[in-house]
Amino acid sequence: MGRLTRTSVQLSTLAGIVALAVGCSRDPKGTTAGAETTTTTTSPGTTDSDTSTGTSPTGTTTSTSEPPPTTTMTIDDMGSVGGQCNLFMQDCPADQKCTAWNEDGGPFPNGTRCVPVDLNPALPGEDCVVPGKFGDGIDNCDRGSICLDLENTGKATCVAYCTGSMDAPNCPKPEDRCAFLFEPTVPVCFSKCDPLLQDCSPGETCVPNEAALGAPHFVCMPRVFPDLGKYGDSCYALSGCDPGNLCIFGENLPTCKTPYCCSVWCDLESPDSCLEYDETLSCVPWFEEGAATPGYETVGICGIMQ
Repeated sequence: MGRLTRTSVQLSTLAGIVALAVGCSRDPKGTTAGAETTTTTTSPGTTDSDTSTGTSPTGTTTSTSEPPPTTTMTIDDMGSVGGQCNLFMQDCPADQKCTAWNEDGGPFPNGTRCVPVDLNPALPGEDCVVPGKFGDGIDNCDRGSICLDLENTGKATCVAYCTGSMDAPNCPKPEDRCAFLFEPTVPVCFSKCDPLLQDCSPGETCVPNEAALGAPHFVCMPRVFPDLGKYGDSCYALSGCDPGNLCIFGENLPTCKTPYCCSVWCDLESPDSCLEYDETLSCVPWFEEGAATPGYETVGICGIMQ
């Protein structure tokens, strides 16, 4: 299958808090926005990813101090084959892998296809290269992984695709959680984290695993487009804000003049912390009552109650 979607529960606490450009909700009408959709609560994450001068285990890098790894693959190897395989199942021939790509030549994936596996493939967590642009779906990562070069720098880090299914996704490492990026959905694995602790590696930020208020997990995504990222700054990706912040719909912040702006995570046990930024803000519960993932019961996001 080239496109994977699943309806998620919509929450009415906010008109639309999170807005993603790279990381999308699995529900086109959910609480967040993605690269090609706008919804209620969170923001992009083509990455789910990070824009820092260092390399994170799951992020991109802009460093040029070391030569990038080489790949035996060229753009001409791929051809135009359309959405023909399942990212979860990796059901391509033995010498190929199923990977996400853009069928129309755009920068972000909107389908899947089978491509040859590099003769000397990089493993998840290792540096990788993209000989063309990210949307081509051509890289030197091993079967079951993708070079997550969200900013089209030509190199990044291999990230594992989720296994299982959309309703029951799994990751190779028990400490990882499946995140759902783009629209249609691309399922990839990132390390789990706590948004109130921001316990990720340098160059990463802790964000929800899908762009929706009430998303059940939080993952370390590479920080993308880092020129701005503090409270009130304009943004357009799930991981496009500084650690401790999240890209949400601008209508939920009093001073935001753009579609999406950065807001601040808050602890429901210290709800007045949002007043530091604006007296009209409240600490909005991330989960509906009784539905919180264990360990995250006090997670909230600063916004305007609707």
